Amino acid sequence: MYSIGRFSEICNVPVKTLRYYSDIGLLKPSYIDPETNYRYYDYDHIQTVKKIMLLRSCHISLANIKEFMDSADREKWQSILEHKIDELEELKQQIAKQIEDMDRLKTQIDRGASILPGPFLSDCFMEKREEIQVYTIRENIKVQFIDDLVRKLFDRVYAFQLVVTGKLMAIFHERFLDQQEVDVELLLPIKDSDKMDGCRILPAGTYGCLMVKGPYSELSAGYEKLKNWIEEQNLTQSGKAFEIYEKGLVPSDFKVGDIRPDLSLHPSDFITKICIPVVKNE
Repeated sequence: MYSIGRFSEICNVPVKTLRYYSDIGLLKPSYIDPETNYRYYDYDHIQTVKKIMLLRSCHISLANIKEFMDSADREKWQSILEHKIDELEELKQQIAKQIEDMDRLKTQIDRGASILPGPFLSDCFMEKREEIQVYTIRENIKVQFIDDLVRKLFDRVYAFQLVVTGKLMAIFHERFLDQQEVDVELLLPIKDSDKMDGCRILPAGTYGCLMVKGPYSELSAGYEKLKNWIEEQNLTQSGKAFEIYEKGLVPSDFKVGDIRPDLSLHPSDFITKICIPVVKNE
């Protein structure tokens, strides 16, 4: 027989674990010295330990393992093990899919591609729009600071107690420095108010439009599709394009003066309407 220390080395199982298994009746020693209380194990216990460790590696509870070791009902344990095999097969499939996803992500990163889903582009369509009064703010800023400009716009609207009647809009008048800096105008439709600095009329007219569902970084695909469609329809752009943020970082139920980004919305769910004023070619 082997002392608990030697048995621990042979089975590669900590002494503390063997003692615990003994205490719960899972793996009783072959002999316990009544004077020293030392525990000893015989050769047959090695196979028992290997069986226990195999079942543990399959995430079977110690209570079930003890029941398994004590039971002679082979059919019952065939059923339990088959069920566990099915669970592990399902886990294997999940892990295989995760590996595929990680490989796909690695490839996208290596290529410098976006890891977000591509945008969904609606069909292009014509729209007659009435003139609307808007309050605007326009600055040359770096692209990453547009959120700060949105905050400044809403702070002013709140300070002047203007009544907002529509969605946030933007006109990108010009881009500089390889598109890292932009001349951008943000607009909010408001109720008619006394003439004041920052208010202007967005003219009525005919617009070619398209809806983009996806992150703002993918809007260029929408512009390209819409401009190609305008050319195919024998139309000419007659003014600055603008974007209407139908669903995005600015919540639809915002309170002026307490604007907060809607961080719960995934960028792939943003919805932006692109509008380009057009006239019919002669």
